[in-house]
Amino acid sequence: RPADLGYVGRNGAGEATRAAALSRDLSVVLRRYGFLGVNHDGDPASRAIGVARLEPGGALPQTPVSLVVADRIDSGALPGLVPVHQPAGGFLYDTRRWRFLPRRRQYRALFDHVGFAGPSVTPIWTTASGHAGIGWWTHEGRRHLLVGVNLVEELVRYTQGDPSKVQTAKDKTLWGMGHERPAYLFEDHVVRGSEMVPWADRLGSLVARELSGATGLPLLEPLPGGARGAFLLTGDDDQAELAKYDSQRRLLDGFPITYLLLPHTKHTAATLAAMPSTVEFGVHVDALERPDDYDAICAVQTSAVRGLVHQPLRTVRNHGHLNRGYWTQLNAWERNGLHLDFHIRGLDGTCPTGSYLPFRVRRPDGSWSDHWSLFSTFSDSMLFLQKWSERKQINCISALARSVESSSPGVIVANFHPQNVDHIPRVHTALTRLGRQPGWTALGGDSYSRWLERIEGIRLTATADRTQLTSATVIEKLALRWPEKQSPMTLPPWSGTLDLGNTIFRT
Repeated sequence: RPADLGYVGRNGAGEATRAAALSRDLSVVLRRYGFLGVNHDGDPASRAIGVARLEPGGALPQTPVSLVVADRIDSGALPGLVPVHQPAGGFLYDTRRWRFLPRRRQYRALFDHVGFAGPSVTPIWTTASGHAGIGWWTHEGRRHLLVGVNLVEELVRYTQGDPSKVQTAKDKTLWGMGHERPAYLFEDHVVRGSEMVPWADRLGSLVARELSGATGLPLLEPLPGGARGAFLLTGDDDQAELAKYDSQRRLLDGFPITYLLLPHTKHTAATLAAMPSTVEFGVHVDALERPDDYDAICAVQTSAVRGLVHQPLRTVRNHGHLNRGYWTQLNAWERNGLHLDFHIRGLDGTCPTGSYLPFRVRRPDGSWSDHWSLFSTFSDSMLFLQKWSERKQINCISALARSVESSSPGVIVANFHPQNVDHIPRVHTALTRLGRQPGWTALGGDSYSRWLERIEGIRLTATADRTQLTSATVIEKLALRWPEKQSPMTLPPWSGTLDLGNTIFRT
């Protein structure tokens, strides 16, 4: 059996606690990109690799393969390597095969980080000064993936925003609206000329792929059926006329849509019950007039909408994308069983969260919620605010779809209000065409939330002899991607234990 995960420095309680927290955090962020080789459930048999964040006096993991986060100059010496400080905001680049070719920016670090110089490290991404920001380091017969950025904090900061902005942001509104919206938490993330680059997904998927290749462990594909990309269409109710709903559904021609309903919708229980199965529902909480009473309003309105639809409902977005500080609405969503939000406002594909994938939300105290958040990529405000023609909107959405397909899988969320359907009919038609192309899928918010919850329950057990997946619930449309394989393998529905055969540690 591979050695136990992590390290315990000088074997003190403090080091043990930090190692356990690191394992838990790395498990959460790497599972998002399909790597299950780091578990935090306390089962030594499920621990496939070693992990460490180097601190003075800390020890390296003794596993054949390990992930070592070394983002500080004072982390301690690594034999044969020289750490070089890199300031926040710096880029990591791919390695050049030919000196005359320009280096391509692969990642923008939000925090101070470290590059490494030395003959025993093989760079994957380099800093501006040419040092290894991420690379493989071989020492005493073991392979360590050195990551010079604080992997967990970088991914959390990108996807959840900067909590200090609650105090420092000069303008918390958006587009002249008089209430706070979450966009200000991410205002420093976007790079001019690279507005649609998902920096966080590039980092997370790179680390997951490298660990998969080194250990022989498969990656879980982040989208159902191993799709290269997905569209998730939402529609905020905003008391739209029922005739507009009918027009939108005719345009979509069976393409899934998730309607986020206000309790004072024009719909009745009867009209909602008549909706086809391709229509799913969520809650559109309206607390604009009384934001300080959000918790109570969320409970009342969620109950009211559930009473109309006669379904549990798991998804939410606030009317006006109302915000109140740094994720303070999370508690209300958790209490009311709202497991997935589309709350972070997008407009034209610009990606302030650095990600087109859903992420589990980390609470301010460092613990992890079971609530997921998914960035809303596009909005019909492209027409009403930016005055873009339908052709320009279609070109923008199509360009992002091509980018997602050629890089890392992602979910493109488009929020098209039913009331506005007659203004952008060709955009609706183009979106459905893109979502039906080979290798893509269309998602409903509620069913996708349930799928996320089920795959979160999967556990991997890796020993020297076997690799197994276990799940207490039936998993459908799960796909695995094995190292060096071009195409993922979609599994039939299963639950219990799934034997994947031998684990090959490439030492």
